[in-house]
Amino acid sequence: MIPPENQDQAKAAYIENLGSNNSVAIGNGRNDALILKQAALGVAVVQTEDAALEALLAAKVVTPGIVDALDLLLHPDRLKATLRL
Repeated sequence: MIPPENQDQAKAAYIENLGSNNSVAIGNGRNDALILKQAALGVAVVQTEDAALEALLAAKVVTPGIVDALDLLLHPDRLKATLRL
C-alpha cells in the first residue's frame, strides 16, 4: 500500500526499485506523473473522472480508459503504431 502522504515520491521509489527501464505505469492523477515519466512506458488514462495535466504531459501514450491501456499491452502492434517504433 502506498501511504497517503507523498504518494508521488512513494510511487517513483517503488518503480525505481522494480526497475523502471522494464516497467509500464498506468495512471491519471497528479500523483502519478513521476511514475509515468520514469517507466519505460507511461500510459495516462482519461476515464470518467478525467486526468491531471501533469499525468498527460508525463505519459508517452494517452488512452480513454484502463481497458484500452491494457489492450495496448495485449496487442503490441497497436502500441508500435502509436509510438511509431
